[in-house]
Amino acid sequence: MAALAANGDAAKKRPPKIEELMTGPEGLRAADYANYFSSYAYIYHQKQMLTDSKRMEAYRDAILGNAANFRDKVVLDVGAGSGILSIWAAKAGAKKVIACEFTEMAAHARRLVKA
Repeated sequence: MAALAANGDAAKKRPPKIEELMTGPEGLRAADYANYFSSYAYIYHQKQMLTDSKRMEAYRDAILGNAANFRDKVVLDVGAGSGILSIWAAKAGAKKVIACEFTEMAAHARRLVKA
Protein backbone atom coordinates (compact mmCIF):
# COMPACT_ATOMS: atom_id res chain seq x y z
CA MET A 1 0.00 0.00 0.00
CA ALA A 2 2.89 2.37 0.68
CA ALA A 3 3.98 2.06 -2.95
CA LEU A 4 0.47 2.96 -4.09
CA ALA A 5 0.29 5.97 -1.80
CA ALA A 6 3.69 7.21 -2.92
CA ASN A 7 2.65 7.15 -6.57
CA GLY A 8 0.17 9.98 -7.15
CA ASP A 9 -1.44 8.32 -10.21
CA ALA A 10 -1.91 4.98 -8.48
CA ALA A 11 -3.39 6.65 -5.38
CA LYS A 12 -6.08 8.29 -7.55
CA LYS A 13 -6.95 5.10 -9.41
CA ARG A 14 -10.63 4.25 -9.12
CA PRO A 15 -11.74 0.91 -7.70
CA PRO A 16 -12.74 -1.65 -10.33
CA LYS A 17 -16.34 -1.71 -11.49
CA ILE A 18 -18.33 -4.86 -10.81
CA GLU A 19 -18.43 -5.63 -14.55
CA GLU A 20 -14.63 -5.67 -14.60
CA LEU A 21 -14.52 -8.12 -11.71
CA MET A 22 -17.04 -10.44 -13.35
CA THR A 23 -14.83 -11.58 -16.23
CA GLY A 24 -13.09 -14.81 -17.08
CA PRO A 25 -13.77 -18.20 -15.46
CA GLU A 26 -14.37 -16.72 -11.99
CA GLY A 27 -16.87 -14.27 -13.42
CA LEU A 28 -18.71 -17.04 -15.26
CA ARG A 29 -18.84 -19.13 -12.09
CA ALA A 30 -20.13 -16.17 -10.07
CA ALA A 31 -22.80 -15.45 -12.70
CA ASP A 32 -23.82 -19.11 -12.68
CA TYR A 33 -24.22 -19.05 -8.89
CA ALA A 34 -26.16 -15.79 -9.07
CA ASN A 35 -28.55 -17.23 -11.66
CA TYR A 36 -29.03 -20.41 -9.62
CA PHE A 37 -29.77 -18.64 -6.37
CA SER A 38 -31.94 -15.97 -7.97
CA SER A 39 -34.27 -18.73 -9.22
CA TYR A 40 -35.36 -19.19 -5.59
CA ALA A 41 -36.92 -15.72 -5.72
CA TYR A 42 -39.81 -17.00 -7.83
CA ILE A 43 -42.95 -18.22 -6.12
CA TYR A 44 -43.26 -21.19 -8.50
CA HIS A 45 -39.92 -22.50 -7.28
CA GLN A 46 -40.98 -22.16 -3.65
CA LYS A 47 -44.31 -23.79 -4.47
CA GLN A 48 -42.51 -26.72 -6.06
CA MET A 49 -40.54 -27.31 -2.86
CA LEU A 50 -43.50 -26.69 -0.53
CA THR A 51 -45.71 -29.17 -2.39
CA ASP A 52 -43.08 -31.90 -2.16
CA SER A 53 -44.83 -33.62 0.75
CA LYS A 54 -42.04 -36.10 1.48
CA ARG A 55 -39.49 -33.29 1.76
CA MET A 56 -41.72 -31.06 3.87
CA GLU A 57 -42.77 -33.88 6.21
CA ALA A 58 -39.13 -34.84 6.72
CA TYR A 59 -38.13 -31.25 7.54
CA ARG A 60 -41.13 -30.76 9.83
CA ASP A 61 -40.58 -34.03 11.64
CA ALA A 62 -36.85 -33.36 12.01
CA ILE A 63 -37.45 -29.94 13.56
CA LEU A 64 -40.57 -30.53 15.64
CA GLY A 65 -39.51 -34.05 16.57
CA ASN A 66 -36.27 -32.71 18.02
CA ALA A 67 -37.68 -29.73 19.88
CA ALA A 68 -35.19 -30.21 22.73
CA ASN A 69 -32.41 -29.22 20.30
CA PHE A 70 -34.23 -25.99 19.43
CA ARG A 71 -35.65 -25.01 22.83
CA ASP A 72 -34.17 -21.72 24.08
CA LYS A 73 -31.67 -21.58 21.21
CA VAL A 74 -31.01 -18.85 18.65
CA VAL A 75 -31.59 -20.25 15.16
CA LEU A 76 -30.13 -18.73 11.99
CA ASP A 77 -31.97 -19.77 8.82
CA VAL A 78 -29.77 -18.71 5.90
CA GLY A 79 -31.63 -18.72 2.60
CA ALA A 80 -34.97 -18.86 4.42
CA GLY A 81 -37.10 -18.74 1.27
CA SER A 82 -40.75 -18.98 2.31
CA GLY A 83 -39.74 -19.00 5.98
CA ILE A 84 -41.43 -22.30 6.77
CA LEU A 85 -38.35 -23.80 8.44
CA SER A 86 -37.99 -20.66 10.54
CA ILE A 87 -41.64 -20.91 11.58
CA TRP A 88 -41.16 -24.55 12.61
CA ALA A 89 -38.00 -23.64 14.54
CA ALA A 90 -40.02 -21.06 16.48
CA LYS A 91 -42.79 -23.62 17.10
CA ALA A 92 -40.13 -26.03 18.36
CA GLY A 93 -39.24 -23.51 21.05
CA ALA A 94 -36.35 -21.45 19.71
CA LYS A 95 -36.05 -18.28 21.77
CA LYS A 96 -35.11 -16.31 18.66
CA VAL A 97 -35.13 -17.13 14.96
CA ILE A 98 -33.19 -15.02 12.47
CA ALA A 99 -34.37 -15.72 8.93
CA CYS A 100 -32.06 -14.36 6.22
CA GLU A 101 -33.37 -14.21 2.68
CA PHE A 102 -31.69 -12.16 -0.05
CA THR A 103 -34.45 -12.41 -2.66
CA GLU A 104 -37.91 -10.87 -2.83
CA MET A 105 -39.20 -14.02 -1.12
CA ALA A 106 -38.37 -12.21 2.11
CA ALA A 107 -41.52 -10.11 1.69
CA HIS A 108 -43.65 -13.26 1.29
CA ALA A 109 -41.97 -14.85 4.32
CA ARG A 110 -42.70 -11.74 6.38
CA ARG A 111 -46.38 -12.00 5.49
CA LEU A 112 -46.44 -15.68 6.46
CA VAL A 113 -44.87 -14.97 9.83
CA LYS A 114 -47.40 -12.21 10.53
CA ALA A 115 -50.34 -14.50 9.62
